[in-house]
Amino acid sequence: MPRVAESDLVLRKRVEALFVAHVEAVFNVAYRVLWNRADAEDVVQATFLKAFTRLDQLRDSSRVRPWLLQVAYREAITVVRRRRETPTDPEALPESAATALGPEDTSVLSELAAELSKALQSLDADERMAVVLRDVEQLPMREVAEVLGIGLSAAKMRVHRGRQSLRVKLEAAEVR
Repeated sequence: MPRVAESDLVLRKRVEALFVAHVEAVFNVAYRVLWNRADAEDVVQATFLKAFTRLDQLRDSSRVRPWLLQVAYREAITVVRRRRETPTDPEALPESAATALGPEDTSVLSELAAELSKALQSLDADERMAVVLRDVEQLPMREVAEVLGIGLSAAKMRVHRGRQSLRVKLEAAEVR
């Protein structure tokens, strides 16, 4: 069996710790872009593979969460771009996030969560990501801007518009 360098073991342990700490947030970002569980899981794998190979590029270890989410967001956008090349029938797409969840998740999903998910899915992709990063992942606005690759004021505007649109959609669905 080949000997693994001590630095490789340290790097692996660090990536494993990052995985445990951030896998849920990375999955949420990927899923909210793709609305497909299998594709989101693939993005999670690609994200942590890149983290493993490029962790040395991270200058500030306190910025690891936004860095990982940015990688996940970019990976998910790449999947979306590849999808555009392949025509899809809108009727074949899931109507809500609940259809792609496993049985244990489905049993926990309430009517309110289903309506919220449906309303969130219907938002413009840029606004949806801004709202997910800010309100679901609870990133500071500065990090939302960083993950999306936009300025701080543009991030604030996207979150505001996304929240407004979400409020209108939920009121129309009579969700309180």
